[in-house]
Amino acid sequence: QPNAMGGREVGGLANLLSAHRDLGNPTHRAEVAHLWGLDDVPAQPGKTAVEMFQAAADGHIKVLWIACTNPAQSMPDQRTVRKALERAELVVVQEAFATAETCAFADLLLPATTWGEKEGTVTNSERRITRVRAAVPPSGQAQHDWQIALALAERLGQHKVFKLRSQQMDLTYANPEAIWNEHRESTRGRDLDITGLSYAQLDRQPEQWPMPEGATTGAKRLYENGQFPTANGKAKFVALDYVPVAEPCESRFPFSFNTGRLRDQWHT
Repeated sequence: QPNAMGGREVGGLANLLSAHRDLGNPTHRAEVAHLWGLDDVPAQPGKTAVEMFQAAADGHIKVLWIACTNPAQSMPDQRTVRKALERAELVVVQEAFATAETCAFADLLLPATTWGEKEGTVTNSERRITRVRAAVPPSGQAQHDWQIALALAERLGQHKVFKLRSQQMDLTYANPEAIWNEHRESTRGRDLDITGLSYAQLDRQPEQWPMPEGATTGAKRLYENGQFPTANGKAKFVALDYVPVAEPCESRFPFSFNTGRLRDQWHT
């Protein structure tokens, strides 16, 4: 799994902002705008992956920039996905393996580093944050994903956005620790507050969030005080109706195929 927990923590979904903030919440948008020194943050959510490829297939999205995923192999409805990749006017793919299926559709192919060449952090399902260290240096012209993003920003004249101007902190990204420091500040006061957790502490051992300033260790169990991060402090439960599978097994086709999962090999 490509750090799904960590991805949600930094707002890596169409409807999220950093530190579990909701894009539909005006207070959350104002907090992020202040943090980044911006006038405002767009209120309109982006498209999900499925919606994005449908829009590109319909001609509404002209440019696709694909990183850390291989949609020509892993996305459902491959006919629509491949139509989108063929119809888009520009497809940029940053990928560690030139043989990945999506690379065949790339107008611009950017060599990226593999997991064994990267440094950073990963958060597991029990909220435990672990330092990741590179085993080997990057090969050839490969660059880290954050370096590619920063290089694009510099070419667009937006590199100064990559700092916490509202905090008078020049955090223009020089390394993964600088990115970590910005992420850490964005969690202040949130349910995953890690303002008390430094990179140096992660060098010694993993820690669980929350770990706010003044804490000496992370919280082993959430919500022991009965308070949840909702408007009234109560947990929300949602009842769902059972929906049967689209293609149930039957006498002619009695088996279901499951691709399986390992800790470090998931999806593609």
